[in-house]
Amino acid sequence: MIVVWGLEELRVRHPKPVATIGNFDGVHLGHQALFAKTLERARAIGGTSLAMTFEPHPMRVLRPAVNLPLITPLEQKLKLIAEHGLDVALCLRFDQDFARLSADDFVDKLLAARLHVAEVVVGYDFVFGHQGLGDLELLKGKGESLGFAVHEVGPVLVEGRPVSSTRVRQEVGSGNMEAARQLLGRHYRVCGRVVAGHGRGGRLLGFPTANLRVTDELVPGAGVYAVLVELNHGRLIKGVTNIGSNPTFADGGLNVETHLLDFKGDLYGREITLHFVEHLREEKRFAGPEPLAAQIGRDVKKAHEVLEAWMGKYRR
Repeated sequence: MIVVWGLEELRVRHPKPVATIGNFDGVHLGHQALFAKTLERARAIGGTSLAMTFEPHPMRVLRPAVNLPLITPLEQKLKLIAEHGLDVALCLRFDQDFARLSADDFVDKLLAARLHVAEVVVGYDFVFGHQGLGDLELLKGKGESLGFAVHEVGPVLVEGRPVSSTRVRQEVGSGNMEAARQLLGRHYRVCGRVVAGHGRGGRLLGFPTANLRVTDELVPGAGVYAVLVELNHGRLIKGVTNIGSNPTFADGGLNVETHLLDFKGDLYGREITLHFVEHLREEKRFAGPEPLAAQIGRDVKKAHEVLEAWMGKYRR
């Protein structure tokens, strides 16, 4: 996939662009339906499939006080879009000037005059332009007058409700990883670098841990999870991750610690990705290291059982 950073980099005129437009935070099943329709239409007309997205997220500019945590940071989002087979990702800078662009100018100057779109694919709730005054009715009318087709993609329903980024944030924040997987079509991922921790895992408890300095903004709620740990070249190792403040030792702050099952090696300084499979239990305070170590042993046994089935699916 070609990534184009802003209109100033859009020097090549791509043939018959079929563009889908959105923030695509999470690249969830709703977004994936847009990508599938975009690819279908691009193939039908011999055109170029293109995803237009924005950086930073418009909420960061329009309502910064909300402090909305991103589900997928930009690098991960673009990687996921590429995995769905699109030809081009156009990443536009969203600032106050862009926010003031009227709905008419968004279509006339950007979609028609600059991108020369052949077709546009958007969701049922798509709005655009200054203060979100542009809607599907306006877009379809503009398409008729300017000569491009508009395709509306309806909601993707899970348990009778539309899939949305808000739902994903809620499920991840509550630690409901199976519900998050159903909305995303994949396990929720957190990436980061392994850094030095307190050194208690192996020395005191008998379960050495990799302590992660997380780069993602959305971290699952406090608790213990069965995870698949992705190392270099897509290698997956079973693991148990604790997220929380280590109340037994009164550490305070947020810690993300992972014990890798059936693994020996030094991970310090390496980038790893955690795929969250199942919430095993809540974080709790134990009377001391011995009962904590006994519980970790039970967590490890349960994680082995949970993860073996998923490892089989990944191996196929």
